[in-house]
Amino acid sequence: MRTIVRRRRKVVWSCALAVLVQLPSLAQEAADAGEGVTRWPGFRGDGTNISQADRLPVSWSDETVAWRSATPAFGQSTPVIWDGMVFVTSIEGAMKERLWVSSLDLRDGRERWRRAFDAAERHEFNDYVSKAAPTPAVDEHRVYTFFASGDLIALGHDGEVHWRRDLAGDHGSVGGNHGVGNSLLLTQRAVVVLLTRRTYSYLMAVDPGTGDTLWRTEREPGVAWSTPALSPDGTEIVVSASGRIEGFDAESGQRRWHFAGLSGNHVPSPTVTDELVVVGGLAVEANLAIRRGGRGELDDAAVAWRAGGGSNFGSPFAYGECIYWVNPAGAARCLTPGTGEVQWTHRLPESTWATPLGHREHVYFFGEDGATVVLRASADGAVVVATNHLSVSAPVTAIAAVDDAIVIRAGTKIIRIGSDDRNATP
Repeated sequence: MRTIVRRRRKVVWSCALAVLVQLPSLAQEAADAGEGVTRWPGFRGDGTNISQADRLPVSWSDETVAWRSATPAFGQSTPVIWDGMVFVTSIEGAMKERLWVSSLDLRDGRERWRRAFDAAERHEFNDYVSKAAPTPAVDEHRVYTFFASGDLIALGHDGEVHWRRDLAGDHGSVGGNHGVGNSLLLTQRAVVVLLTRRTYSYLMAVDPGTGDTLWRTEREPGVAWSTPALSPDGTEIVVSASGRIEGFDAESGQRRWHFAGLSGNHVPSPTVTDELVVVGGLAVEANLAIRRGGRGELDDAAVAWRAGGGSNFGSPFAYGECIYWVNPAGAARCLTPGTGEVQWTHRLPESTWATPLGHREHVYFFGEDGATVVLRASADGAVVVATNHLSVSAPVTAIAAVDDAIVIRAGTKIIRIGSDDRNATP
């Protein structure tokens, strides 16, 4: 498996590698109120990939993991967490015909329940397509799941189905290329789905309670595996996919602005701050920052800076004094947010699929083969705090972080590190 992965590095597997960024979250509100952080509700948690947890482990090994649990089948999506419940998706079968949604207990990894569904549309399972890559989202009422078969399913926290949509039947086949990797995005009033196919593309918002369509906006066709990002104030949805960067009104779906003419922005999702939309991609030209606030068709005058290098599957990560980039060779860079100037470069032991995690004074880089490097979060230089190793049999594609726990996804395995406050940052 690893040999195939290294040979086919250009193959896109997972949307669990993208970033949403900078939306004030339930976790942040709880942290501000002095409460613990018990929720990681979606792709990149609250959208920033920044943890407000009271404690996170810094050092670990195979001998110190709290637990390892197996999912019913293979998956690449991020685990999502809500008050002690971990929800994960996976797929099974030669034609990816069986869809799984499972719930684990965060304390001990015990499976609480699992639900199986027949895929509405079947696609071959092979080493060159995504496998349960779209990350679900969870709120106080439901967990919302999406699969490469076009199945969009909402379940209660007890596993009971609330509603189900067949997007392939509604809007056309989702097959082709390397599968689907676009994860779900929750706004204040909707579950947002992005589909980017060779012959069509759309951004759609559905009602969380019923699954009914609230709005649907057509886009230029083109395949990508990125996930839409919500602006810090929650009013704008930003999409970076198949040669374009676009901003949409979160209430109506109307397109506000667009920037075209790129190539290579197929996997990393955009990072949105108050001032910038930061974009990554395999092609060097797709790594840049655009000033926010524009309307209509934007040109090069809207570009704040260009990064001058490519990125791997993980997205650009904005944290403190840096915007962090990791390229396909595993070189991590710190760029100044205002200018894009490179402050330092540090070679990691392996490249990453997951976007870095920020917690207090640390930034975590999760290597695809189980090595995690923890750096001091600083623009002054790359100071290594710890290098940790886990044995994994599939690439590490995603992580979630809550009080006392980092939960790691590697194929069929869900791994919790940090069962108490030993070796943790306060």
